[in-house]
Amino acid sequence: MATLDEALAIALDLHTAGRTEEAETLYGRILDAVPDEPNALHLYGLLCAQGGRLEQAAELLGRAVALRPGLPEYRANLAMLHQARGDPAAAAEEYRAALCLCPDSAALAFPLAGAARQAGQGGLALAAYRRTTLIQPDLAEPMVQAGILLRYEGRTVEAVSVLRRAVRLRPDHGEAWHHLGVALQRLKDPTAPTALAHAATLLPEDATVRLNLGRARYEAGRWDDAAAALRSALALTPANDSALELLAAARHRTGGEGETVTVLRRLLRLRPDAANGWHALSLSEPGALGSLHRALALQPEHRNALSGLANRLRDRREIAASLRLHDRAVRLQPSSAEARWNRSLARLLAGDLTGGWEDYEARWGVADFPTKPRGLPQPLWSGEDIAGRTILLHEEQGRGDAIQFVRYAPLVAARGARVLLEVGADLLPLFRGLPGVERVFARGEPLPAFDWQCPLLSLPRAFATRLETIPAAVPYLTADPARAAAWRERLAGDGLKVGLVWAGNPQFAGDRERSPGLAALAPLLAVPGCRFFGLQLGPGHDELARRPMPLSFIDLEPEIRDFADTAAIMASLDLVLSSCTAPAHLAGALGVPLWLLLSHAPDWRWLLDRADSPWYPTARLFRQPRPGDWAAVAEEAAAALAERVAARS
Repeated sequence: MATLDEALAIALDLHTAGRTEEAETLYGRILDAVPDEPNALHLYGLLCAQGGRLEQAAELLGRAVALRPGLPEYRANLAMLHQARGDPAAAAEEYRAALCLCPDSAALAFPLAGAARQAGQGGLALAAYRRTTLIQPDLAEPMVQAGILLRYEGRTVEAVSVLRRAVRLRPDHGEAWHHLGVALQRLKDPTAPTALAHAATLLPEDATVRLNLGRARYEAGRWDDAAAALRSALALTPANDSALELLAAARHRTGGEGETVTVLRRLLRLRPDAANGWHALSLSEPGALGSLHRALALQPEHRNALSGLANRLRDRREIAASLRLHDRAVRLQPSSAEARWNRSLARLLAGDLTGGWEDYEARWGVADFPTKPRGLPQPLWSGEDIAGRTILLHEEQGRGDAIQFVRYAPLVAARGARVLLEVGADLLPLFRGLPGVERVFARGEPLPAFDWQCPLLSLPRAFATRLETIPAAVPYLTADPARAAAWRERLAGDGLKVGLVWAGNPQFAGDRERSPGLAALAPLLAVPGCRFFGLQLGPGHDELARRPMPLSFIDLEPEIRDFADTAAIMASLDLVLSSCTAPAHLAGALGVPLWLLLSHAPDWRWLLDRADSPWYPTARLFRQPRPGDWAAVAEEAAAALAERVAARS
């Protein structure tokens, strides 16, 4: 008769040879004879697990472990069985016990980490991954998984450090590159797109990698590259709504409105209830309201759709309705800089300067705001007693804004402050000599010590400016006497001397709507008795090469070096006729007669339905009667110009 050990050896041979029925019979006989034989319990349990009888296997292996708790092999096998049964917490407990028995086993530490992670025990999982790498430093996989876990827990800086080590060990590990790229993107690291592009090469069938690559490139401002990555994601998963939405946004940024609309309509066929999709579609439908109404019908508290509809209504001059929607958007998200900024423009346009200035301070939190915060440590001056203190006033946004609001600098000085002014270099000659300003600095020059600071467009708030208290005394800027005298002599002669500006900065949002262009001025150029002088600089000047001009027109652009030159020329003119751009503000600040050609939805500073400006007493405003109708504006201005010529005769 065989001994117990011999019987176990025979059963194991049968088990190993795949003769499982015979092996199971023999295991059963052994356990009938010796119910607490741990090796038989262990081996029989493994056989049951192989056959899919997990509960019976768990009972057998559990008894084996209870009899021999010091055997790590038993515990490791029981741990694997618990994972197979869907109980990762129990698996982690057994792996941890086994690791205590074999503390230098990477083969136990690594699966412990996986089980703990499945069980939601992040701390234990991370410790086990780290222990694995300490035991076997050349293993990349535990580093990869540790990095992923750190990223998911929001410990992004640590995740990047670990994942960088992992890809140095395994440069071909696509998943590591993917998670490294996403972590770098979270940190706004400019190398994120490079890491994700590498991941995309290594994982050619992974649409998520391409989606994340598209997102990283989008955030980096690489719109065309983002679109390429997103198209490749959609080639793998055509119904990926996130990729469709982001592709539409990328193409909108590059002016590809045809593809934008196509992509968004494809998205909305997949998800007609996607409020975000309808809002995105509205961005490619200037002036239309239908998509915004659809977005709000689906999601009445969609803040971006509320603000978008409010802005459209503002541009339609439906100010009361616009402000109601802006108020709703702000109530929904009081901390939203965009919501308050949008409301500020409607309030200011409506003449509510008090509320408008308060909301206008939110501009620094707006993602696409053209000027970035200076980050100066000195406090923002908001009207406090400033006598005997030094303040830096600094330019923001466009040159026209600087010219309009530098009028406040002498008022700050009148409160007893020592005033320093910082502006773009091309404004220096114009602003030197401004009353009360001790010194004017070009942006980037070293600055002396100062106590307070204030951006120029925050000064109206500091002075609590209302319509009736706008400091409108002109001129508050003057032309250099020597330059002005030279230009007076140069421009002397018969006829009404009219300066012309027909376009603004094309980089400015909305410039296409606010700039009439040279062709629209044809009726004005046909008025007899005038001499016209072109003051147009920048891209708009190119229009002269494409259009024959009358003999009464002289282009002065080649002789204009800076705003001081323009001011000297304007001081010699009878009238400046301009679109909404910096030279218009200069003419107004100089007290030169100014005729301003305005779009139907004008910039907030020109208010609504008035032919004058409280900012510039010498200005006369000519407004489009309907969107895009520059012809009506030009005809009205031409008639007024003819009357003015006749009055001089």
